[in-house]
Amino acid sequence: MNQRKKKMNLWDQLAFEYDPDSPTKRLWTKPNLWVDLFERGLGDCRRILDVGCGAGFPGIALTKKFQVIGLDLSEKMLTIASKRARDSGAKIILTRADSHAMPFKDNLFDGAYCKFALWPLRDPKTAIREMVRVVRPGGKILIVEVDRKGRGTDYQSPLRVRIFYLIYRIFKKCIFKRPDTKKIWKELLKITDKNPVVNLDLIEETLKDCGCRVVHVERDLKKMTYTAFGKLMSSGHENYFLCTSIKSGG
Repeated sequence: MNQRKKKMNLWDQLAFEYDPDSPTKRLWTKPNLWVDLFERGLGDCRRILDVGCGAGFPGIALTKKFQVIGLDLSEKMLTIASKRARDSGAKIILTRADSHAMPFKDNLFDGAYCKFALWPLRDPKTAIREMVRVVRPGGKILIVEVDRKGRGTDYQSPLRVRIFYLIYRIFKKCIFKRPDTKKIWKELLKITDKNPVVNLDLIEETLKDCGCRVVHVERDLKKMTYTAFGKLMSSGHENYFLCTSIKSGG
């Protein structure tokens, strides 16, 4: 199995963790706050692209205000997203494609966003350029990522966090009947370890090189969007941000 197929297989195994209806998801994060952030950031956009849409969050929720097209390479993620959209009556177009080479015409969308979907890529700058290409002049590009100073394999959680995480893994397996994904995540981080380090500097630089104007950076999203449990479990982790930019020419 080549590296690309191996990575997709790992993402497929993790897809259930990204399910919008996952019982463990709300332990970590506040979904409504994420939806509000993107609604405000996208403003009066009509047709928007969700790059790395995963299992459908927040894309499905955003269909109440926007026409959403979701793009992802994981077949299992898209299967879950499609089911959740049907269950909720949401109208969303889902496309299986590589964000390095998006199958869309230039200037097609009013806006595009990407939530934690650049770091696994071998060439995140190309994906950002593709986002800019498919957005019309004057359209918006929103990117959420961790402001990384190093690679994921370099990080070591504090002891108390590791203890709480062990308890959480046992709780998740016994109460929610969910498989343990620690080994899968470890393998995924190993496969992506040679990828460029994605952080705010890389994203701002690439957007500006594409002729975009960065209009706002929200730097403290972890504090805003995590629950008390999520804050405890991510203690010591680097913060993450929302970078909002406008494509020139509008």
